Amino acid sequence: MSVLIFLSYKQVSLPHAKSLLLAACLVVAWCWPRFGDRFFRSIERLISTIASRTRLVIFGIAAAVILLRVSLLGVAPVPIPSIPDEFGYRLSADTFAHGRLTNPSHPLWRFFDTFHVNPLPTYQSRYPPAQGLVMAFGQLLGHPWIGVLLSVGVMCGVLLWALQAWLPPSWAPLGASLVALRIGNFNYWTNSY
Repeated sequence: MSVLIFLSYKQVSLPHAKSLLLAACLVVAWCWPRFGDRFFRSIERLISTIASRTRLVIFGIAAAVILLRVSLLGVAPVPIPSIPDEFGYRLSADTFAHGRLTNPSHPLWRFFDTFHVNPLPTYQSRYPPAQGLVMAFGQLLGHPWIGVLLSVGVMCGVLLWALQAWLPPSWAPLGASLVALRIGNFNYWTNSY
């Protein structure tokens, strides 16, 4: 019971919880090196048989990234824009989603001075259009963040495709899975615009 009190949310922050989990894993690995050997061998056999089907694995990792992040919506909801860059991207997405390349300047543009937005000669985002186009596709599906989520899934799938050319077939899904977990779900890229 005292361990649960020590690990309570109010006393241990996320970086400390990660450090404690890492320390526990290192202790188990040091004291019991064969712990989970049978389990991990069966997973290795499964991954090596699946890894031979390259297209299935690519689409599988992209779908897994998207499904994992959607399953975490109860804990980490859809992000709300909070920094000026994100508002510029959202303006670009809204502009493209409405079928325009740019917006007409507002007559009182001097009073709407914002970061990362050009008020003249037309009202538009200062950023290149690719991120805005992806977010516009997401906005057409319901919310701009859907476009961000789909782009992260595509990124992990393309990374796996590249790793399949450089690594043995059974190692490529492992590398892509690590990237999918760290960058695809628990990073700023997925949880922002």
